[in-house]
This record gives sequence, structure tokens and C-alpha cells, in this order.
Amino acid sequence: MSTIEYVTAIANNSIFAHSKFCKSIITEMLRGKIWFSIKIITTCIIIFHSFFSFGQIPPGTTIPTLPGGVPIPSIPPTNTQLQSMIKDQNADAGKDRNEELNKNNKINKDSLTDKSINKFESGSKSTYGANVFSSAANPNLAELSTPPLDYPIGVGDKIIVSLYGGAELQESYTVVSDGSIFPRQMGKIYVGGLTFENARRLIYARFAAVVPAGTNIDVMLGQPRTININVVNEVNNPGIYTVSAFSNAFTVIAKAGGITENGNLRNIQIKRNGRVIEELDVYKYLQTGESGRKSYLQNNDFIIVSFYEKRVLATGQFKRPMFYQLKKDEGLKALLKYSGGLNADALSTAVKVLRNVNESQTLINVNTKIQDAILKDGDIVKVDLIKAGIVNKVEIRGEVKYPDYYEYRNGDRLFDIINRAGGVTKNTYLKRAYVFRGGADSTNLQASDKLEVNLVDIINNDVSSINNLELKPNDVIQLFGTYEFTDQTFVEIFGEIRKEGKFNKYGGMTLQDLIFLSGGIKQSAEFGRLEISSIVDVDSAKQGLKPTRNIVTSYAISSNLSLDSASAKIILKPYDQVFVRKNPTFELQQNIELKGLVKYPGLYPRLDKYEKLSSFIARAGGFKDNADLGGAILIRRQTENFREKVIQQPKFDSLGNLIANASEIALANEPVSIDLYKAIKYKNSKHDIVLQANDVIFVPEINPFVTVKGRVQSPLKISFDKEHTNVRYYIDKAGGLGVRPWRSRIFVTYANGKSRRTKNFFFFHFYPPVEQGATVNVPTRPDGQDITDVAKSTVTALVPIILSALILKYVKL
Repeated sequence: MSTIEYVTAIANNSIFAHSKFCKSIITEMLRGKIWFSIKIITTCIIIFHSFFSFGQIPPGTTIPTLPGGVPIPSIPPTNTQLQSMIKDQNADAGKDRNEELNKNNKINKDSLTDKSINKFESGSKSTYGANVFSSAANPNLAELSTPPLDYPIGVGDKIIVSLYGGAELQESYTVVSDGSIFPRQMGKIYVGGLTFENARRLIYARFAAVVPAGTNIDVMLGQPRTININVVNEVNNPGIYTVSAFSNAFTVIAKAGGITENGNLRNIQIKRNGRVIEELDVYKYLQTGESGRKSYLQNNDFIIVSFYEKRVLATGQFKRPMFYQLKKDEGLKALLKYSGGLNADALSTAVKVLRNVNESQTLINVNTKIQDAILKDGDIVKVDLIKAGIVNKVEIRGEVKYPDYYEYRNGDRLFDIINRAGGVTKNTYLKRAYVFRGGADSTNLQASDKLEVNLVDIINNDVSSINNLELKPNDVIQLFGTYEFTDQTFVEIFGEIRKEGKFNKYGGMTLQDLIFLSGGIKQSAEFGRLEISSIVDVDSAKQGLKPTRNIVTSYAISSNLSLDSASAKIILKPYDQVFVRKNPTFELQQNIELKGLVKYPGLYPRLDKYEKLSSFIARAGGFKDNADLGGAILIRRQTENFREKVIQQPKFDSLGNLIANASEIALANEPVSIDLYKAIKYKNSKHDIVLQANDVIFVPEINPFVTVKGRVQSPLKISFDKEHTNVRYYIDKAGGLGVRPWRSRIFVTYANGKSRRTKNFFFFHFYPPVEQGATVNVPTRPDGQDITDVAKSTVTALVPIILSALILKYVKL
């Protein structure tokens, strides 16, 4: 720093410099080129003058001071002045001895605030509360910079003061051994032992008196101090652990690996200077969230985990079955509290306590509703399920409005339960009902007692009736309906009506009523015939019908298909069967269909039932030029009168399901071979057949090809040649015969579906002629040889012998 800057700073920073005139004179003198000695003399004069001339306080003037007697400047300081004023005087002397150690040190997160604590294991081998310390993380100490408000400030803590707004500065202060921080020119501020909340208020007040108006002040705790804690006895990794001063006992235990299987979760002691200052209970923390008096740990504190006092096993219908540690005076009620209580279906009046006494296991039954029991170390507490089954029910069945199970109430009688079930109905059979004692108890293996009652008195609600029995739990009440003792009568109708079937008979039902219920008579009905089959013999002893003799009565139907007045009023009897016959002469229009190469294809109605094929072709205008008469086929749909349709057995699929209309599907489009050419040429001959309703005649286009397939070298289609109708010609075109052809069985199938076989005479084969659209079939010869093959082999073998004999005969001659 130059001399000018040094003197200027002194003048500017002097709290007694208030004369602008002096400042200007000093500045002008120092800007000139004066010797160095003059500068020194001038500086001394200014300092001397500042203390003895300008430092006089006017009479009656009070100078405000900060705590410690430091006066407050009357002029707001600049940022440079403020930085110099609040600079930490303890920065060098109060360095944290553990600062280097804390840079890379990690501690466990506080288990009291850790949200990732695993759920308690439900297995019987785990102890309730043992895993509180098993999943704590190890954060960096630098992350723990937000202290609780009740955190006590101690030696080594760093406090950060931030100014923004009117001034923008930030300074960090270290708490030294006397518990103070020391901002320059503000005096010491003693914060040691104060809570963070109180220390923050004190620091805020001291700084607010110095900083310019409008400046915001934030007081934060920097990196917390570290402390050494001793963890001993029943922990997995006992030893000395360096942790944050924020840490509590649970955090340190978690860092030590948690408590061992034999460790005491109910009495964790914290010792300081040889004296127990706090005892922690993990179960209290788990039940209420409280971890003690929140005494913060200090350097060299001891955390001691001793052996548990007693441990018991809760099994069965506990909400949380597992091991539990109990204190000396705790018993079954405490166990129920820690385990969450019993399940809703637990047998709480007979809790079993298994205890080892004199090297033998004994059983103690406890009713948790009226008593407690002090438990001992090693006890096993077992709670069973209550027995399944409702014990206070009564079942009512049969003819009531709401048959079901109902609650049995003390003193309930028969009429009470019937009325609770909605009462009897108009169909209830009142003369008899049954009460089965204990019939609703499924565990009762003996036959229930049966009580017979009469329910006539329930109509008048006569509760004093002898039949109004007193009920017991699990009784079954059985009522009956009047319809159960009578058969439902019906009548049936068949034939030419719109809805065939069975109809319930009601009183006074007439024949005309049944006709209306069945949808009326069809137009195809025979107006002269309607028959009724009736049962006429009655067994008076049984008051019922006796089916020993039937009579059939015929009635006339008018030509307009209505019943005459006499027939309409006929009263039907139970089980009557009505038959409406069909008019044999009635037929609707019946059509056949012509398809293919006819001049006018389409539907053609039959003029009469004997109209033949040639007649329909003539009505259709004949054929087109390219029609193949030899390939025409007839498709006939089978009617209900066909024999095959009646005897066709039902078919089932692979899953055993019935295939609906299987016979109709198989036979509906069955083709029939006809000779249309001869039917047209020779009318009224056997080829000119009578067509039926729904017949389809299909006349195809001429097929100019011949198909060769089977045992040939190359199966293919060949154009038909009128000059060649021999089978051999077309087989040669296909490359000749293949392997193992059956020459004697070659056949030709023509366009109309008919086939012709090869005729054989000894070794000669006479093949059928080939026509256009035909198919030449060469079957495969079987492995065995027939008689013809044997004869061929024999003759082939004899020919050389005969020739040799002839040659020898002529040579001798």
C-alpha cells in the first residue's frame, strides 16, 4: 500500500473524523511532490490532531455503543469498511482441529428421521424393533448443515452470517473454546451453550445495529462440529465413532452395525462423565415416535447396550407374530400392545402360554379380556383361531317370502322367525310343517329330532298357540307349498298351427282358447279334420286321473279355418292332445333353378308335380353355343321325406359337441349325374327325369382339356383332340406309365361325373373312349399279384422253352 492510500484509509476509517475541510487539506498535501520525511511528519500530525483536537465530545452528547463498549459509527460504513468491521478475529486462533478429518468422513443418517426403514419381518425368528438400525445410510457430514432449532451451539461449530440488500457480504465464524464468535470491531458474541434458535436471534440483533438500513441478515450454521462417541457391549461393531454433533444415539448405533440378537432394545444407556444421563427405549420410539429427552450427544459420551431382560415369542393370531423383548414388570397386555393386538378371528379367551418350568414345558391358559399375566423369558404365547360356523342362527326353508338364515335371539319362537322371513304366502301349505332340532349345525353327525307343527294359527297371529314352539340355535324350519302335493296339468297341440307344444291348463280352458294360445291355424290345415285325444277314466279313490283308456274325437273346421260355434266351446280336460291335420292337396309354389349356359337362367316354378327336365330347358330357351350338355349336373336338396335324412345319425365334433344339422349340411348340395343330351333328344324317356322343388340344374361351359393323373410320368392337362379318343394317346402325352401302374383298372371320368372302366379279355385291355372334359385315372397296382399277373409270368417263362423244343425238333428232321 502506498503512503497516500495508507493515510487516506486512516482518515476515512477514523470514527472521530468529521471535518471535510481537514480531509481535503491532507489529500492535497499528499498529492504534491513532497519529500518522504514531510509525508511522515504530516501523518503524525494528523493522527495526533485526530485524537486530541477533533476527538473532543461536545457537552451533553451521548455516543451509542455496542455490547462491550464499542461505539457505533454515525455514518453508514461502505462495503469495504463493513467487511473490515465484521471480519472474524478468531479465524486463525480457533481453527477446528477435526476440520481435515471431516472432509471425507461419513456418518449414518438419523434413524429417527429415516423414511426408508424396512417393514418388520413377520417371521418368528426376528425380534420386533431389531431392524430399526439395519438400513441407515451414511451421508457426508457436509450434508448435515441444517440443524434442529434446539441444537446446542458448541466449540468448533461454524456460523455463517449473510448480508444482502443494502449490503452484500458473507462471513463465516468459528466458535472458540470460550464459546464466542468474534466479528472485528463488534466485540465478542457469546453463543456457546445456547440453542441454535437463541444464538441466531442474538447474532441478528448485534448485526442489525451495524449494517445499513434495508439490509437483510441470514444466520446459518455451517458444517457442524464432530464428536467422538464410544459404543460398547451388545452391538455388532463396538468402538469409537466420529459423528456429527447433530447425531443421536440411534444414529450412532446404526453406524456401529446395529444391536446384536441378545442386545437390549428396551434400555439403551447414555453415559457422560461416568453418570447415566438418559435411557432410551426402542419400543417407545416405535409406538409413539419419541426417542427420549432429545439430549444431544457430546464428545466422549458412552452408548451402552446391555443384554435383554426377557424375550417371548408371539405366534398364532397376533397381528404381528414375532419375538418381543419385555421389561421385568411387563406381561401379556404389554405384548398385545406391541404386537398390534389380536386378529378379529382370534380366540382371545383361551390364550395359551407355554413355559419351561424345572426343565419341563407347562401350559397356562389366560383370558385376555379379564386378566393379565406376567410373562417370563422364553415364554411362547399362542393364540388359536375361533371355531368356524355361526352359532346363533336359525334357518327357514320353503314357502315363505324370504327363506334364508336368521339371527337367533333369546326367547325366539316359531312364529317370530316366520314373520321375520316375510310371513307365509298364499301358496303355503299350513296343515303341516317341520322343525329339525340342530339341523343347521354341519358338525352334528347324529340325526336331528323332527317336530311336526300346524301353522293354521299363524293366520290369526295366535302367539299362544301350542304350535308356536320355542326355538333353539341351529334349528331348521321347513315349510311346504300347496303346489308340491299336486301335479301341474297341461294340454298339448300339434300339427298345422303356428306354435306347437305344451301349454299349462287353467280352469275352463276351451279348444278355441288353445288355438289362440298356439298362434292360430295355418292355411295348410285340413278344414275337415281336427282330433282331440283325451283320458276318460278317473280313479275316484285317489281323486286323480287313471290313464287306462284314451278316446279320439274328431271335429270339423270351417273352410275359413275357424272353429264352428259348437267346437269352439269344447272344454279341454287335463292332458288332452289336439292334432290339426295337414291338407294333402295344399302346396305353395315350388321352384327349380337353372344355372350356367342356358339362354335364360334363373328360377322357374313347376307347372305341375310331374313336369320333366326337357320342359324346363325348353322354357329357358335352350342352350348357348358353348354349353357342354355332357357335363350337366343336377343338385338336389333332400327334403324331410328322404330316407337318408330320417335315419342319419347325429354327429359330434372332437370336443363332444353336437354338430347342428349335420345331416343337412352333408347332404344339402349333393350332386346327381344326369344325361342332359339324351333327355333333350329322347323326351319322356328314362333320361328325361321329373324335377322336384328346389332342384338346381347346372350346365357348364365346354371344357377343351383332358386331365391325366395317377401313375403316369408327368400328370397334366392336355387339349382334347377329336381325332384321338384312345386312352393310350393321352397317357403317352403325359410321358407314359409310371411305376407300378394298374393297367387293367384304368378308368375315365366324364364331365357329368360318370366313370367308365377298362374291360379286359385275357391279356387284352379295351380302354373306354376319351371325351372333352374327361379325366384319365391310372391307379397304383397293389403289392400282391393277381391271377392275370401270374398267368403273364407263366406264359413269359414258357415261351423260350417252347421255341427251343421246336428248333430241336426241326434240326433232327
